[in-house]
Amino acid sequence: MHQDVTPLLSVQLLHEELALQWVVSATPVREAALSQAWFFFQLMSKSMTLHLHNSERLDAPRAQRFPERFVDDISALVCNVCTEITSRYLQDAEFAERLNSSLAFFLNDLLSLMDRGFVFALIRSYYKQINTKLPKAPNPNLLISMRMDLIRIVCSHEHYVSLNLPCGRLSPPNSPSPSISSTTSQSSVFSSPAQDKTVTNMFELSVPFRQHHFLSGVILTELALILEPDVEGVFFLQKKAISTLHNLLCSHDTDPRYTEPAVMRSISYLYLPLIGIVLETLPQLYDFTADPHAQRVRHASSMMDEVDSDGGTISQTVAMAIAGSPLPTVQKTTSFPLPPAPHRPGSALSAESSRNLLVCALWVLKNAEQDCLHRWFSSLSVIQLTRVLELLSLCVSCFQYKGKKAFERINSLTFKKSLDMKARLEEAILGTIGARQDMVKRSRERSPYATQENVRWRKNVTQWKPSSEKTEKSQAERELEITVDGNMATEANLVVLDTLEIIVQTVMLSEMRESVLGGVLKVLLLSMSCNQSALYLQHCFTSQRALVSKFPEMLFEDDTELCSDLCLRLLRHCSSCISSVRTHASASLYLLMRQNFEIGSNFARVKMQVTMSLSSLVGTSQKFNEDYLRRSLKTILTYSEDDLELRDTTFPEQVQDLVFNLHMILTDTVKMKEHQEDPEMLLDLMYRIAKGYQNSPDLRLTWLQNMAAKHTERGNHAEAAHCLVHGAALVSEYLSMIEDARHLPVGCVSFQSISSNVLEESAVSDDVVSPDEEGICAGKYFTEAGLVGLLEQACASFTMGSLFEAVNEVYKILIPIYEAHRDYKKLASVHGKLQEAFNKINNQITSWEVGSVILTSISCVHRAFLTHNHLLHSS
Repeated sequence: MHQDVTPLLSVQLLHEELALQWVVSATPVREAALSQAWFFFQLMSKSMTLHLHNSERLDAPRAQRFPERFVDDISALVCNVCTEITSRYLQDAEFAERLNSSLAFFLNDLLSLMDRGFVFALIRSYYKQINTKLPKAPNPNLLISMRMDLIRIVCSHEHYVSLNLPCGRLSPPNSPSPSISSTTSQSSVFSSPAQDKTVTNMFELSVPFRQHHFLSGVILTELALILEPDVEGVFFLQKKAISTLHNLLCSHDTDPRYTEPAVMRSISYLYLPLIGIVLETLPQLYDFTADPHAQRVRHASSMMDEVDSDGGTISQTVAMAIAGSPLPTVQKTTSFPLPPAPHRPGSALSAESSRNLLVCALWVLKNAEQDCLHRWFSSLSVIQLTRVLELLSLCVSCFQYKGKKAFERINSLTFKKSLDMKARLEEAILGTIGARQDMVKRSRERSPYATQENVRWRKNVTQWKPSSEKTEKSQAERELEITVDGNMATEANLVVLDTLEIIVQTVMLSEMRESVLGGVLKVLLLSMSCNQSALYLQHCFTSQRALVSKFPEMLFEDDTELCSDLCLRLLRHCSSCISSVRTHASASLYLLMRQNFEIGSNFARVKMQVTMSLSSLVGTSQKFNEDYLRRSLKTILTYSEDDLELRDTTFPEQVQDLVFNLHMILTDTVKMKEHQEDPEMLLDLMYRIAKGYQNSPDLRLTWLQNMAAKHTERGNHAEAAHCLVHGAALVSEYLSMIEDARHLPVGCVSFQSISSNVLEESAVSDDVVSPDEEGICAGKYFTEAGLVGLLEQACASFTMGSLFEAVNEVYKILIPIYEAHRDYKKLASVHGKLQEAFNKINNQITSWEVGSVILTSISCVHRAFLTHNHLLHSS
């Protein structure tokens, strides 16, 4: 009897019969099979594997492993399952999601057993059925979510990289499934200039790219569609798409097969279009660069990813369900070739999603071949390169080094939040309001979308997840988190630094050099202003010195503001508590002086900017360390004494004079710290410091602005306004020496009606023959625009200080300037503000005596400069 059974089994294979009977089965049997689809799919896969092993066909061509009839049955089966998913996802979403996942794992298994082209055709058929249903689907986001789940599972295949054909040449390889060893050679990729256009196309998500790299093309296409700014209500889909890509890239980094750099370069070709996708999405990304703006952007997505304002821990998908409807449509943003958007729209990506997307972009930039990036950058326009620099700036702002103290503060806040959650839970249990009513009440109060279409909370659609944060973390966990975050911030910024170097190499011999190099230096300056690790700062200072050495005209001939910002950043790091950072910052500052001296036999511009920067630091910075800065100044002095090439010039003497002046400023800083708790004495000292810069208009203006800031902090708006008027008079005095413009005020005399003490500023210019020489009056405020800015600030402060007569006098100076430029919008605004000021003056006159108003004005003028001598002079 055993001999009769064996031939029967050899003919009727289990997997073939399962596929055939599943396709032709009646409704009750098919329903039962679909409910346990995972079991039958897995049974078929194992049967297929066993059959190939027993029949010794594992080495046979994939197209010849299975009969054509079985292949047709598989196609029909997958088509039927897709139909069941698209027809039943609304009635039974849980069943559709389980069936979709079972199908995804089955397709994943088929990639190891059957012809890959055939399996890709099945995936393409699945996509076609889903896309056919989307336009008329009541809930298209659920279909898209299941589609993304399927491709995520399929892409978890162990040979995902080989399936995507990361070939070593630009033309498709002969083998449909090349080995890893055959993909590591990239030496011939860019051997000919004729291939530049093809290299550029590699960064585009084009049809050829999707055909050549099918799975990665599908992943990137899903991401690009989900990130379209006019797509509604897709916060959870955006997070899912970005997380899928992020996890995929993480798997490449942790795979021991891909440790060789050449292999990683090959893999990076699968994701080159991601850079273009991120650049197009740039206006939607969370703004890490400015706190007020970041708060505004966060508002739209805080319910999705962030902890709520009351300390709750609602996950993203649940928050979508509570919100009850799709979010408003995001305004269509500019495409990649267009200039950067002036501001980011309110409905932006969340901070978590933006961070993960930036990580993915940096991963591509890190692993892509430098020659490939070089040729791509050379094909971009100035506007497109500016967009790339904006992306790098956002990466710098996002990945900042926090350090141990910052994490300790975060953990303490987390612990306080958990206690608050416990108190609210007790109130819900013991109080008069139930937990359900309390949750509904709070969600309605916080949600801006509570009045829109409601969504029923279905566990099978939105699963609540408890907070990932723990009330308490072990010491080992905290230290590991600190280490990982620090390493992440350092590596991200080093990738930015490498990319900047490639951009510099690309544009240094092109016509775009002047337009792009300034942006490169601004990214470097931004990274210096952010919290960074000591390792990164050492490399950053090295790159900065190389850039300034190659292109000194960028600082000493073109843009004064870049030189000013660089001096400020270097001085800040000269006061660092880390010796290696101080050493590099001191070296950069010394070389800056040296290069400026080599150009014009003096370094007057750097000398002025350094002195102004130090004055600004001591007047505004709270983290300024005087002792460390003195050590750095001593190091700079040592450099100048040991510089053999310039020993016989006036350079060492000029450095010594500068260091002496800086020490004097630091001495004044010590005095300021002594009077920190006495604002009257502090302002008196600041006045005397400003008085000491009679022959240095840039520094005097800096200290006048410092005084105005201190007065504003204390709410003394009238005094702050008078400081700004003195600054504007100083600027006007020097503008009148440079040019004769009828619409501009004629020096300090024009401001005498506002304050009689303003004539002091005319004495400043007596000892200066030409403000154009040696960097004198080269700051941004010593321009017509700077003058207007100071006067507008003075008007705002006078208004807040209720000195409306002075507002009228200031606008008498501003109106001719607006009229000369035909700025009718400004003129309309000014006359509106004057009407308000005159109305308030009239109201005051009717309620008070006229004399009291005059006395108040005079007393406010005297309070502007709080010294006994100054009071005697003004009276």
